[in-house]
Amino acid sequence: MRVVVRIIVISAWIAGAVACRERPHADLRAVEVSMVAQGTTWHAAYLIQKPQGPITEVPTGREVHVPLGAEVTLALSSRDYISDFSLPGLGLRDFAAPGLPSEFRFRAERPGRFTLRGDELCGRPRDEHARGWLVVEDPASFRAWLDRRARAGLG
Repeated sequence: MRVVVRIIVISAWIAGAVACRERPHADLRAVEVSMVAQGTTWHAAYLIQKPQGPITEVPTGREVHVPLGAEVTLALSSRDYISDFSLPGLGLRDFAAPGLPSEFRFRAERPGRFTLRGDELCGRPRDEHARGWLVVEDPASFRAWLDRRARAGLG
């Protein structure tokens, strides 16, 4: 009976170690998110280094989460128009144009849900597709959210 219990425990430990090795690993002290404007909307994606493996892109649509206390870089680019990106709740604003990327850099010092806009500057009316969210949350919640996105492959 003891042998069977040991085999079960060792099998569970090995399965857990393999699963942990395959999980994307996000550095909770520094987070970089790619934000690409195209047409009347924009999309965010994280580039996550797997331990001992390739870099994985995790798309997240127009929702960006960052861990509280992290140094954050939002790398901005646009495929077709000059696009204005703003985080009014944090007093941040910049733009990107095709071939002219830019970035926001800030420290996530207060938790909350902040409006994040990516408007094209070509005279088209603004709509819901330009709006998204920046969520600053505790590191455990951030990791759980990112892991769910990585497993689902959703944006």
